[in-house]
Amino acid sequence: MVARRLVNESQKRQIIIFTHDIYFLSVLMEEAASQNLSIQTQSLVRTPLGFGVFDPELPFQGKNTSKRIGALKNQQQYIDKQFRLGDEVNYRKETVDAYVHLRMAWERAVEEILFGSVVTRFKKPIETQKLNRVAVEDNDYKTVSEGMTKCSNYAHDKAIESGTYLPEPSELLEDIETLEKWVTLVNKRSDEVQKRRKQ
Repeated sequence: MVARRLVNESQKRQIIIFTHDIYFLSVLMEEAASQNLSIQTQSLVRTPLGFGVFDPELPFQGKNTSKRIGALKNQQQYIDKQFRLGDEVNYRKETVDAYVHLRMAWERAVEEILFGSVVTRFKKPIETQKLNRVAVEDNDYKTVSEGMTKCSNYAHDKAIESGTYLPEPSELLEDIETLEKWVTLVNKRSDEVQKRRKQ
C-alpha cells in the first residue's frame, strides 16, 4: 500500500505530499494514526490574492466532526455579518452553502461519533473492535433524522429562488449547536459504555 510505505518512510526522513485526493489523504492519516505518528496537514487555496495561497486548515470534506462544527460556526458569523449589512444575495447564497455543509457534518458525525468509526466511507476495513463504544438509542434516530431533514430543506437549488424562506443567522447557529450538543452527549455516553463493557 502506498500510504503505508510513505508513512514508514517518514520515520526516516521528512516526507512532503501534495494531493487533490481526499480519499488518499484520509487513508494516509489513518495509517499514520495506526503507527502513532502525527502528520501536519494544510491546504493551498484560491483567494482574491491569487492561486496557491496557504491555508492551515483542510478543505471541509477533509475535516473531522469537531473541525466541521468549528468551520460552520465561522461561516455563521460571516453570514450574520452579511445579514446585518443587508446583503440579501450573499446572505442567501452563503446560508444555502452552510446547510449543505451542516448536512455533511451530520453525516460525518454519524460515522465518526455515533458509530465510533467502525465503518467509514474512506476505509475499506470494518473495525469491529470499536463496537465496544457503540450504543444507538431511539433519541439518536430522532435527533439525526430531524437535523438531516432540516438541512435537506435548504441544501438544494430551490432554496436560492426569490421568496423562498431561509433561516436567519440566529436559527442557523441553533441548528449548528444542536449538532454540537448531540455530539457531546454521544461522546460522553460512548465513554461510559466502553468503560462498562471493559469491566
